[in-house]
Amino acid sequence: MEQITIDLPKSITDVLATYAQEHQTSSSATVQKAIQQFLIQEGYLAKPKKPFRLSPATQGSGYTDTSINHDAVLAEFIYANKIQPKQL
Repeated sequence: MEQITIDLPKSITDVLATYAQEHQTSSSATVQKAIQQFLIQEGYLAKPKKPFRLSPATQGSGYTDTSINHDAVLAEFIYANKIQPKQL
């Protein structure tokens, strides 16, 4: 990470210190976040990607080995429900 020095008016540094104390963060982290949001808004930075998360199903399929025998499970499901290839 590179370091940069900026001059800010006292009114901003006072408010920045108060904000940092109330939110239990550093002034540096607050300024960094503000600059990042500004650069995203102006189109100079891409929005950070959200991590991909899978949520477990509330009710399972009843199969205990789907991750291993996924082709067989899918074939059985298709056959049992008489699904045509166009419907997939």
